Amino acid sequence: MHLIATIGPRSSQPEIIDKIIEGGINTIRINLSHGIYENIDEAVKYIRAKYNDINILMDLQGNKIRVSNKLKTSFRATEKSNIYFCSEDDYESYLRNKKYNNLIPLNISRNILLSKSFKKIYMKDGTMEFITLGKENYTIKTLVKIGGIVRAEKGCNLPGIDRSGWGLTEKDIRDIEYALSRNVDIISYSYCCNKIQCKELKENIFAKLKNKQAIPKIWGKIETKDGIDNIKEISQELDGVVIARGDLVPETHLLNIPIIQDKIVNSLKGEFKEIIVATNVLNSMKNNNLPTINELSDIYTLIKGGATGFMLTGETTVGKKHKEVVSLLKQVTDYYKEVLKKAKKKKDDLIKNN
Repeated sequence: MHLIATIGPRSSQPEIIDKIIEGGINTIRINLSHGIYENIDEAVKYIRAKYNDINILMDLQGNKIRVSNKLKTSFRATEKSNIYFCSEDDYESYLRNKKYNNLIPLNISRNILLSKSFKKIYMKDGTMEFITLGKENYTIKTLVKIGGIVRAEKGCNLPGIDRSGWGLTEKDIRDIEYALSRNVDIISYSYCCNKIQCKELKENIFAKLKNKQAIPKIWGKIETKDGIDNIKEISQELDGVVIARGDLVPETHLLNIPIIQDKIVNSLKGEFKEIIVATNVLNSMKNNNLPTINELSDIYTLIKGGATGFMLTGETTVGKKHKEVVSLLKQVTDYYKEVLKKAKKKKDDLIKNN
C-alpha cells in the first residue's frame, strides 16, 4: 500500500519531515508546481541521507491552468461583482489602455481561452466560482458567485476545455530533467488525458535517463473528463494512475466524485496497476485529532474496490497534525486490509468446503 504525504514550503523542515515519516509514510511527494529547486534540494538531500527506504515522488505541473504570473498584485473578487478573464498575452496591453478593472490573466493563449463558451470558471479547487456572461473583445466577462482572494499561481478550471492536443510544457521538460537528476522513484504527470500524452512523457523521460540509471515509475493524474474516458489507454501506457479529486471536483462536479472513483477502480481491476486516491483523504484532521466516519468509510470502500494507495495533500502541507494524520492513515489502511484479507479467506474456505 502506497502511503504518500506531500511536503511544501510550510512542511519541508527536517523536524516536520521526521514526524511525517515516523508516522508511517513510505513515499514523500514534492509538487514541482511550487518552490524552487534549491529549496527542494534541501529536503531531498535530507530524506536521502536519513531515510534510504523512503520513496520520493515528484509531481509535474502538466497543463494546469493558473492565474498568470503577470498579475503582480492580489485583490479580492467580491460576490456579484464583474471580473474579466484574458490570456496572459493580452494582459499588458489591456493594462496600458486601462480598458478593464478587475482583470485576471490566465496562463493560456487567446485562442484556447476563446475556443468555446464556458458556463463557469472555477478557482482554487472550486472554492471560488465565476458565472460567465459572454465574450467581450478578447476577454470573458463573468459574475462572481463565490468570491475570494485572486493572486498569481492560483489554479483555475474551465470545465470542458479541450486539452487533447496539449503536450509537455517547457516547465515540464525542465522539471523532468531535474527529477531524474535527483534519482526520484516516481514521476506523476498532472492533467493526463490520453495515450499520446503518455507516450510523449515516457519518450522524454527515457531520452534523459543516464547510463544504467533506474527507471522511475510513471503515474498519470486523472483530473478531467477526458482522462476518465481514456482511463484504459492511459493505464496501459503507465505504471499507475492517481485519482486527483481536488481538480476533479470543479472539472466534473462534486456529486460525480464517488461515481468516478468507482468507475476508475472497476476499470482497472485485474490490470495490476497502481490506483492512488489523492486529496481530501483525511481533510478533517488538518486541525482535529480524529477523522470523520465518512472519511473512514471512503478509505475502506476504496481499499475493498482495489485502490493501492492514498495521497495526503493539504493534510500535511498546511495541516498542523502531521504525525497524527499519517499515523491514523497507516493504522486504518493496515486494519482494513487485514479485515478484508480475513473476509476473503473465509469466503474462499466456504467455497472450497462446499
